[in-house]
Amino acid sequence: MISHLRIGIVVLLLSGLVRADTIELMNGNKVEGKVLTTDAAAKTVTVEAMIGGQTIQRTLPQAQVHALTVDGQRTVLTPKPGSPASGAAPAAVTTRTPEEVKALIEKEGSTQPDWLKSTKLNYPKTLDLTWADPPKGQWNNQKNVGQFNWDIINPNESRWREGVKLMEEVLTLSKDNPVIHLRATKEIANMYFRFFQDYARAAWWWQKAGVTEDDQQSVLLAECYWRLGSKPMAMDMLDGESFYLNTIKLMGDMGETDKAIEYTDAFADGDSAPHEAYLLGGDACRLGGRYQEAIAYYQAVLDEPVDPKNKNRFQRLISRAQASLEAIKLFELLDITKVADGTYTSSALGYEGDVQVAVKVKSKRIESVKVTQHKEKQYYSSMRDVPEQIIAKQGVKGVDATSRATITGAAIINATAKALAEGVK
Repeated sequence: MISHLRIGIVVLLLSGLVRADTIELMNGNKVEGKVLTTDAAAKTVTVEAMIGGQTIQRTLPQAQVHALTVDGQRTVLTPKPGSPASGAAPAAVTTRTPEEVKALIEKEGSTQPDWLKSTKLNYPKTLDLTWADPPKGQWNNQKNVGQFNWDIINPNESRWREGVKLMEEVLTLSKDNPVIHLRATKEIANMYFRFFQDYARAAWWWQKAGVTEDDQQSVLLAECYWRLGSKPMAMDMLDGESFYLNTIKLMGDMGETDKAIEYTDAFADGDSAPHEAYLLGGDACRLGGRYQEAIAYYQAVLDEPVDPKNKNRFQRLISRAQASLEAIKLFELLDITKVADGTYTSSALGYEGDVQVAVKVKSKRIESVKVTQHKEKQYYSSMRDVPEQIIAKQGVKGVDATSRATITGAAIINATAKALAEGVK
């Protein structure tokens, strides 16, 4: 999937078209516009709408489009997995069978995306493609592949495709080195997952890497199965002897709040510093609309003793918990209709520093959410996905932070809640 094509799609408004078509996106947003073409061979949909007084067109991968309504006729293009609504129980219906998901992964994963062939291989000549581990000497993002990805590729969306191209080059060069070959394989899966939300290709590459239930990346593979439509496959993948912190988040995202709480308590019982587990448990409860339990978990983060050797790390967790508490108390139990029209700004702590947002409310609806200032580096798609969810849900209830960018996503959610609270009459 080419997720960057979704930029701004949530705020597309129809103007001057005779009859509006409705485009329902997989992320829950609905766009009023005109469906121009559907290309079955290329698996794309081209739509037209008005934004900023100008007619614009967007060509979207079919995998990002849930359904189209044209001349009153609604057609589902991509079935949706069940996911929790705002304070409501999650849908329990699996939209694809395991066999269908496996077939989709094989079909998509065994092919390259259409943009990869035309993407240029772009990296400094000083980069050591043998990918030495551990890196020798001081941090040098012009020499070490992992450091180059972290500093140069990850923070720059314009270079994400180049990152995949580079990893495929490393993969080719390392065919006789199984350790580096495996590392490159997993990194390609990571890139498809965190950059493009291309869950079929991410799953294919993780499967190729031999990820099992007891591998830490099994949680991400499980999320791929769920996003592709099979919650049972996801639950089976999570049923290993080992479990990880990010399992708490995924259980919350899938609407399995009780399971998320079970994992939270298990981590807390066996960890001398359970702050992060409590924080994720609070997030899961908040997403599921169980606010009193969320408040209790966030408060537990504040009450837990802090290891003085890692004071800065724990202070960040405490600050995030405090911001989440404020978000619940300030806005999540309120109603958007109580917010006066206007543009409101606020900020909340992210990973690198404060994330500032500007939220515009018009006619008792959230019209836009924009991240106006931040210092985040590993934010992936959260700057786009989380604001889109907030607009689609018309509030911060039920909005989940983007996987692999949970801290940044939570900061956007909390900052939005604080901003909207300023406009409550």
